[in-house]
Amino acid sequence: MRFDLPDGEFVIPSGIVASTPDEIVRIAESADSIGVITTKSIGKCEREGYKEPIVAGIGGSLINAVGLSNPGVDAFAEEMASLGALAAARKHGKVVMASIFGGTENEFAEVASRIAPYADWLELNLSCPHASGYGATIGTKPDLVESVVKAVRGATGLPIFAKIVPSVGLAGMIARRAVEAGADGITAVNTVGPLAFSDASGNALLNNMLGGLSGSAIRDIALKCVAEVRSAVHCPIIGMGGISSLADVDAFRRAGAALFGVGTALWGVPTDAIQQFFKSLLSGGLPRAPPPLAHRRMAVKEAWGSDKGRVIVLDGAIRSMPGQFVNVWLPGVGEKPFSMALDSPAMLLVKAVGPVSSALCRLEAGSELMVRGPYGNSYSPSSRCILVAGGTGVAPIFFASKRFRERVACAYIGGRSEAELPLLREMCGFADVRAATEDGSAGKRCLVTDIMDLREHGGAEFLNCGPEAMLVRVADIESKVADPSRIFCIVERHSKCGIGICGSCSLDGYRTCVDGPVFTYRQLLGGRDFGRIKRSASGKTVSLRRG
Repeated sequence: MRFDLPDGEFVIPSGIVASTPDEIVRIAESADSIGVITTKSIGKCEREGYKEPIVAGIGGSLINAVGLSNPGVDAFAEEMASLGALAAARKHGKVVMASIFGGTENEFAEVASRIAPYADWLELNLSCPHASGYGATIGTKPDLVESVVKAVRGATGLPIFAKIVPSVGLAGMIARRAVEAGADGITAVNTVGPLAFSDASGNALLNNMLGGLSGSAIRDIALKCVAEVRSAVHCPIIGMGGISSLADVDAFRRAGAALFGVGTALWGVPTDAIQQFFKSLLSGGLPRAPPPLAHRRMAVKEAWGSDKGRVIVLDGAIRSMPGQFVNVWLPGVGEKPFSMALDSPAMLLVKAVGPVSSALCRLEAGSELMVRGPYGNSYSPSSRCILVAGGTGVAPIFFASKRFRERVACAYIGGRSEAELPLLREMCGFADVRAATEDGSAGKRCLVTDIMDLREHGGAEFLNCGPEAMLVRVADIESKVADPSRIFCIVERHSKCGIGICGSCSLDGYRTCVDGPVFTYRQLLGGRDFGRIKRSASGKTVSLRRG
């Protein structure tokens, strides 16, 4: 063996939890037991991946089809360099393993050479089950595996791990050919698939129809593959596939693994809880109960407003708190996250922007939709509080004003017009509401920041929700009378998965869907992203500022 294994024996698998360079930095600081942090799979060119839904729950396991979304190797390498992600991980004793993919030997080699300066090890994705022309398309052909590994070995001197298909009877042969061609280790295994799953009505659970199965459902297959690989080669094996307990780790160790990948079991785990997660796992604690992932069919009880702001009241409750959100799925259209405007009855506030929100705005009483969640953290005031909202950001503010009415001193609400604020009249019934609209159709004709007179609110807490540019301005105003730790912002970034896996909602390394969406202003101050940068569907950073 030409390299040393890290002290921490756990591996964050590719595409799980640490999907972006800023998340890599934050995860590196979070748990001593983590030895290897694997990047999402990076290709030569930018790739958006599949549309939502990209994940679904199957009997406690997970099926996913993210679609190899990535910003392309040049953009990824640039961000790794700008954040000093490799140095930050090494400082905490972690190995960064860059996962790469390609459609040909030359593509693999090109990506490997360009990403090598920003990684300690490389992992070759030879096993993604649902991306045509990539992954398993190559990884099930021994001759192609050999030629890919040889090409990458010729392009870099970094240790190479080949991530192989979960195919008993083939895994050992593929591993042997990879090692003979120059691979230094084997990652066994990837998700099982491609598989198709449908709900009771026959609707495909994933937009891509086909996906890969992970979690406890594939543990036995993974163990057999690891044992088969160990019989075929004498190199380090990273074993993964359904590990969620100390007993699972021991089983993979007996099968021949030296390091242990934990992926699906981390769904829904906030960054600040990862250390405790691994401590519990190592002490033999019971596996944690994951957040809900199965969809629930709900009927629309009533709906009012326009496509600029439509209130949808559901026939049933969703136990939740202000700040939390749900993912709403309309089969045949798509899935998107929406903040809860009330829990009982469950209520949403929607504005027509894309296909899903536009379709929701057309729903009438009696229509049905699918909901999963709730997700994210929440807000509960510790003292007298002031609420500030803009546009559809009124949803969680309405929820907070009704839930905590005895502690709400007043609420400042703004929008382009009265049509954007269909909950305004009802909110005035249980809170002191001061409104502003840009066209003057409700309240004063101005921006919400123009009506915020905070001289009488010293010592209060603040809760804000709305467009991110508005949050920046509002929080700055509030910081003149309150400590940043008493200013809370609900940052509604788009989350594809809702459970902290895909990285689409990353904000300075926080996964907004599990570490937020409620943040203190102190958490947001001094970072790179808040009010400045978001991520595109591919994970590439783009400016939030106009012009």
